[in-house]
Amino acid sequence: MANYKKLAATIIEKVGGKENVSSVTHCMTRLRLVLKDEGLASDDALNAIPEIISVVRAGGQVQLVIGTTVDKVYDAVCAEGGFEVQAAIDENLDAPKLPWKERFAPKRIGNLILDAVSGCISPILPIFCISGIFRMITILLGPEMANLFSEESDIYQLFNLVADAGYYFLPIFGAYAAAKKFKTNAMYAILTAAIMIHPTMLGIVEAGEPFTVYGIPMTLINYTQAILPLILIVWVQSYVERFLKRICPDMLRVLVIPVGTMFVMLPLALCVLGPSISFLMGIVANIIIWLGANAGPVCGAVVGATWNLIIATGMHVPILTALMPSWLEIGYDAVCSPANIVVVYTSFAIAVAYGLRAKGKVNRQFGWTCFVTYAFGRVSEPLIYGILLRDKKAFAWSAIGGAVGGLACGLIDAKVFIFSSVGFPWMNVLRYGEDIIPGIIACAIGAGVTLALGLIFGFETRESEEREAEEAIEA
Repeated sequence: MANYKKLAATIIEKVGGKENVSSVTHCMTRLRLVLKDEGLASDDALNAIPEIISVVRAGGQVQLVIGTTVDKVYDAVCAEGGFEVQAAIDENLDAPKLPWKERFAPKRIGNLILDAVSGCISPILPIFCISGIFRMITILLGPEMANLFSEESDIYQLFNLVADAGYYFLPIFGAYAAAKKFKTNAMYAILTAAIMIHPTMLGIVEAGEPFTVYGIPMTLINYTQAILPLILIVWVQSYVERFLKRICPDMLRVLVIPVGTMFVMLPLALCVLGPSISFLMGIVANIIIWLGANAGPVCGAVVGATWNLIIATGMHVPILTALMPSWLEIGYDAVCSPANIVVVYTSFAIAVAYGLRAKGKVNRQFGWTCFVTYAFGRVSEPLIYGILLRDKKAFAWSAIGGAVGGLACGLIDAKVFIFSSVGFPWMNVLRYGEDIIPGIIACAIGAGVTLALGLIFGFETRESEEREAEEAIEA
């Protein structure tokens, strides 16, 4: 974890000492110092501090661009120098006034979405580590492998409970992290997530009977283990809450803001925002099903490129359910299963590449943790959420390798004959059965492409995200 006290002392020293500082404020990314004599502040010395991204002199201030941990640096600087603590400044003062067209450019919107997802996932990395390791222990030491304790033993049930709880309640953890990211009330977000995975709600979904929210039909979806819908929901909640704060009289705020926020968010979450992710991935699912029947190798490329994202949204279940009867009838699958087996090995490859090339020691350690828990704990969520959805380059290298390997399956006619589990994920190549040689070749191609791209071009994780990951895991 960063030593903020030491960093604060260094900053004060490089700006001419605390006697030279008139006041200190901060915005979302910058530490802003008003100095009595700006000439005493050394830009070169400040830029040499690793935690400082750049130095800007503007508006009679020396502004140190630090990133998302600026609030912690600010608190440390105030404590170290004995300065008065002031409220944060609106970040929009720093934001360039982009033209309307640039503001809504697809690339910018895509980057904002990835930044939001990454910022919401980084704080919950410890959940993935804990649950993945405990799951691996139950498999390796339980009846499946070493048989050191039985399924009825207290220790097996306890460790299994830890592993299951971490993934079952992911929406709640994700809602809390998203609330911190979007600066909205975390308790409102957590309550919304709890409603969506409450046993009564799951019973409504399982029953399959129509259900309405204020008369609006609710899409019946099981949100356990879902994070992406909650990120979208909490983002919208942040605007609803801010709107209510603006219009609500002071004497009614205690009642109107929490109740009003929940009253508005219930139909939005259950009828619009939550189902929207499933709707979008349902389109992808229908495309894959259609390609499987009509396009052969092209379907393999699409499956290879998108399968991890499909798993993240839970849409792999309806795809496999729709296609399984035809596979069982003919005795093999030549399209979908070969490609998603390739994805298993591209996932291993991206974890290895991340463990070797990611920025920051904690990120590299997390890469190896994902590799081990996936290989021996059969848990892919840490890898999908903790690496692929946090780092757009990691997702790109995995998707490219999956697409190439999936296409190779079709071109060299690698079919899957075994539809049941064959043990650990790294044993999945056995499912090719009599086509194991072309299956090995396709998997090797996909994994090789992914590994090479990751090692050569590296990853995207920014310095601020490294610190977020470090603080989350070491907190």
